[in-house]
Amino acid sequence: MEAETMSAKVLDVEPSPIAEPLSPTPEDCKAPACSSDIVDWLAAETHCSEHAARQAVEYVAAQRAALDVVPTQTRVVFERFFDESGGMQLVVHAPFGGRINRAWGLAMRKRFCRSFDFELQASADDEGFILSLGPQHSFPIESLFPMLRTDNVRNLLEQALLAVPMFQMRWRWNVTRALQVDRRRNGKKVAPALQRFRSEDLLTAVFPKLTGCQEEHTGDHEIPDHALVQQTVEDCMTEALDLEGLIDILGRVQRGEITFVARDTREPSPFAYELLNANPYAFLDGGEIQERRARAVATRRSISIESVQDLGHLDPDAIVQVVREAQPLVRNADELHDVLLSRLWLSLDDEVTLDWRDDFAALQMVARATTVTLEDGRRGWVAAERLPAVQVMFPEGICDPPLNVPNGVRTDWTTIEARVTTVRGLMEVAGPLTPDDVARRTGMTVSQADAALEALEGEGVVLRGRFTVESRKSNVEGQDGKTDSADIDSPLSTLNSQLSTHPPQPTEWCHRRLLARIHRLTVAGLRREIEPVDVRTLFRFLTRHQGVHPESRKQGTNGLFEVIGQLQGLDLSAIAWEADILRSRVEDYREAWLDELCLTGEVGWGRLYPPSRDADKSRPMASITRVAPVSLFLREDLSWLSETAGDVDVESLSSPAQQVLELLQQRGAVFASDLMNETRMLPGQVDDVLGELVTRGFVTSDGFAGLRKIARASANAEENGKSQRKSRAVTRRRSASGVGRWSVWRGTLPDKSVESAVDERERRREVVEEWAWQLLRRWGVVFRDLLQKEPGAPRWWELTQVYRRLEARGEIRGGRFVEGVAGEQFATSDAVRELRRLRDDESATSDQPGELLSLSAVDPLNLIGVITPHDRLPSRPSNRLVLVHGQPAAQIVAGELSFLKECRSAWKEHIAAFCEGVPVTESTGDDSQEIEDRHAQRFERRSQRKAASPPSGIPRPTIS
Repeated sequence: MEAETMSAKVLDVEPSPIAEPLSPTPEDCKAPACSSDIVDWLAAETHCSEHAARQAVEYVAAQRAALDVVPTQTRVVFERFFDESGGMQLVVHAPFGGRINRAWGLAMRKRFCRSFDFELQASADDEGFILSLGPQHSFPIESLFPMLRTDNVRNLLEQALLAVPMFQMRWRWNVTRALQVDRRRNGKKVAPALQRFRSEDLLTAVFPKLTGCQEEHTGDHEIPDHALVQQTVEDCMTEALDLEGLIDILGRVQRGEITFVARDTREPSPFAYELLNANPYAFLDGGEIQERRARAVATRRSISIESVQDLGHLDPDAIVQVVREAQPLVRNADELHDVLLSRLWLSLDDEVTLDWRDDFAALQMVARATTVTLEDGRRGWVAAERLPAVQVMFPEGICDPPLNVPNGVRTDWTTIEARVTTVRGLMEVAGPLTPDDVARRTGMTVSQADAALEALEGEGVVLRGRFTVESRKSNVEGQDGKTDSADIDSPLSTLNSQLSTHPPQPTEWCHRRLLARIHRLTVAGLRREIEPVDVRTLFRFLTRHQGVHPESRKQGTNGLFEVIGQLQGLDLSAIAWEADILRSRVEDYREAWLDELCLTGEVGWGRLYPPSRDADKSRPMASITRVAPVSLFLREDLSWLSETAGDVDVESLSSPAQQVLELLQQRGAVFASDLMNETRMLPGQVDDVLGELVTRGFVTSDGFAGLRKIARASANAEENGKSQRKSRAVTRRRSASGVGRWSVWRGTLPDKSVESAVDERERRREVVEEWAWQLLRRWGVVFRDLLQKEPGAPRWWELTQVYRRLEARGEIRGGRFVEGVAGEQFATSDAVRELRRLRDDESATSDQPGELLSLSAVDPLNLIGVITPHDRLPSRPSNRLVLVHGQPAAQIVAGELSFLKECRSAWKEHIAAFCEGVPVTESTGDDSQEIEDRHAQRFERRSQRKAASPPSGIPRPTIS
């Protein structure tokens, strides 16, 4: 206790650097308010790791964003929200320790029992306590502040602890220590059940009122003047609980040293999760864990500042919808008469009366209703049966036309009863209203409306608070209507004093039933925001995330560097890198940009995953081709990329390739001309050997031009069919010269036998974490099916361990983001926000193909057959995939265009024109058959052109 008191004094006196940076600014709502200074300070003060300090800071920042306030030793927060059963949970955030909070919770629970004659479920821990309220409990949170005082808390706590298991346990302990109940008899242990029975019998003898039938007893239990009973009560209040500490806190509250803050929220704040999921040892009553009302509260799977921002805000659309649904249905005069019976006085200023004038005229004709004009000129409709009540409320009112009250109608109305009934009828069909609104719509004064609302609050019918956006905005605006910047940037220790300088804001009232529906609709709307998106939306996201969409392409060498960093770790066709992959992601791509990044040492290239060779087969020379897969990567990440790269086998190389490889390993980086001189090979042989070493994943060059020229030389050789004789009269440039030096970028894997098992596991863990982040950078959303496109990625079970750890640290999000995909899914916060934005984008539902993209089949975004039910599109540079609004619509295979079944008829002509390179022809109508006919004619013309083309010289096979 002494240590806790000293800690509290230090917190009160010494300003903390964590206070001011955690103030909720608009920027904090977009990114975690977790600066390195705060994390460093917290890690130094508590000697914890950086990850733990960052977690703690973001946890407090999320609470700050949710309630605009953080509970401290000088500020206690009372938070209330609805649960799934229609009741409400009251959480008191009081960081005073478990002993004080248990005493506080028991005393508050007893105070509720005396006020409402209702036993509440309660739990308490070191950070506060929770009370589970029922549907019949309606009161302002501020009314709870004076419930406990220093002069009544001792009596309440004494009476409360007599009915909880704590007293029974301490009683058994004391009677056994006092040798009143034997623990051993005749050298044998007494069964615990027998000890409990005998202790209860002894309690009945000294305290019969406690163990007797409670229905026969009223009032407080008078504690008998018995040593064991007095000792048990004292032990409960000083050992299990801390009564003196609670009295000291309540005294500080009365002196103004501790401030109480009230908050109504739509869902629990982050600090409330611990109490909602408290274990049985935290319960303050004898209820079972299966019966806890707190367990009926839905909580979020993960917590972030963006997700919990301003939990007190209710969706305006939900309010409008609930109010619209609550309006009575009036289709004839009888239904209007029923409305007038419940409303008593329906003001003509109400907009709904405009649609009911004909029905009211019909009621007037049969003397079932009349119009009452008040002294101030306001007019309203009144049913004949409610005329006595209205006359009691408005004695000066004038009926037009006059009516005779029917026989048998109640006439003994009191003024208060009539006003309460009128306000009740209004609140049943209206949403959140201020007392001024109620007074205007019922013809009363503001004070009369206030009194009627408070009477309904006592009945549990209405709740008060600030529910609309305008009301909540007024909390942070001064008298001039501008935001007070001092409140936003102030430290936590002075926020309450500054808020108290604001003028009092109007309180809103709402019917409890309607408010519960508004809360449910608000939460349901938030849940709809996190519903998984379809595959079409995922494709639209990926094209933007990887820069394929024209609006998101990168610029210049810096943009090219980002693209390579996103795509590293993938072996793609050599010719496709520059022809399709980079050109579709970088605006106005130039080959010189890639050469510049390679020559400066920022980017490297090589084949990460060479094919494995069958030991039983011979060793053919594997010269490089245009479609040979290679990878581009950042040289700073090569250390972990090579850990998962495929194995290389020197024995699989041809003899010339082994000779060149040995030379490169001995000499280091060597120019191609030096290789020719050292090996006595011809230029074409050097090209073939280097191509074989590149294909097998052994060598690389300083610039990408080396690969580019070897691939082009190989292609030219294939086209010419034979090599040209070298002319000694003219000196020509070698095909592989002028591209920098060639070097071995990996050879025999390093010997890991010297590493310990612990070091190897730690290295593997680091590599898996690097790959986990790389996949998030590449895809934004990661799930198991995507590993089919990742030959070098670790196994899924290794990645999930990392992703779960990152999710627990709050760095990424876990959940269901894409429908139709099995297993766990993980995503960054930015990716989740972009997915939601694209899902809500209505422009993608248009029949006109405004967003039409063509992708190479080699592109990583070729996910046909991976996340869609189609057959896979072969990954060849000549094949292409066409997306319309993110929907795979067509594909080109072997030069033939075919439409997928999801392709709409209105898209086909545009796609055909797009692929043929001809202008788009406007559709003449909605006749899909006409479009199909034109499409068939286009294919027929293409077939005729192919048939008329000259023969290639290859004989056609004869079919017998």
